[in-house]
Amino acid sequence: MMKKIGTKLLIVIAVMFGGIVAVQQPTTAHASNKISSVPSGHFKVSKAGYAFHWQTVKSGSKKAQILVFGDFKQPTVRYAVPTKYKLSKNHRTLTTYYRLMNKNKLDKTTYRMDIYKYSNSKYKVKLNQYKAGLLPSYKGKSYTANVTKSSPAQSYASTYAKPKLFNAEYKATYKANYDANYKAAYDAYLTQVTDAINKGAQQDYKDGKNGDPSTPEAQQDIKNAALKYVKDNTDKITQNVTTNFTKAVTQKVDKDVAKTLQNLVSAYNAH
Repeated sequence: MMKKIGTKLLIVIAVMFGGIVAVQQPTTAHASNKISSVPSGHFKVSKAGYAFHWQTVKSGSKKAQILVFGDFKQPTVRYAVPTKYKLSKNHRTLTTYYRLMNKNKLDKTTYRMDIYKYSNSKYKVKLNQYKAGLLPSYKGKSYTANVTKSSPAQSYASTYAKPKLFNAEYKATYKANYDANYKAAYDAYLTQVTDAINKGAQQDYKDGKNGDPSTPEAQQDIKNAALKYVKDNTDKITQNVTTNFTKAVTQKVDKDVAKTLQNLVSAYNAH
């Protein structure tokens, strides 16, 4: 997931494609099903957990337009550079050719995206699965995209990205640390039970109810008794570890996921 646009690459984009992707300011919104310029706003495909938008980026006097694709079910954000636009004769379909940006370099593959305008707030778009990921295309599954001024990144990140990120990280964190925590809890419980039996045996010795519990033989009997008790009551350990450890892991993963989600949102908003 890319977080920012490299300044050098931005200059290259502006120079190489300046005549092709010159920034086109959207016209004033009006009740029309025809496209008069590159659309503004965020294209929201809620059924796919997907969103994209055109973004103007600047570096000094250099200015260029990029496409920002947010696949919040993966989750990932990709940037692309439009290389050519084509408008249909009836001005209802805008075809955009673009190349993805990867590690501040432009990929060689050129993709094609068609959007068909129903109204100022609704378009038909197609999403297709490529090796590079799920991308707007001229083929694939059709969706109705709602276009809004406000970014859906925060909402989509919480709805689609968070559950996937949380489950993936939670399982890994839980599995990696559970055994060590269980052993620590088991050893602590065994020590606690052994101390309790020892204390009782010492008191009984003082009261004349049994022999000296400090002898090697007596100590071995106490350890065996404690071990048997703990093995017969491992459910207590499991319950304690599960309750406390689950809470601790949840808090840790929530914190880590929150940072990742914020990076995802920032990347989509191209900040």
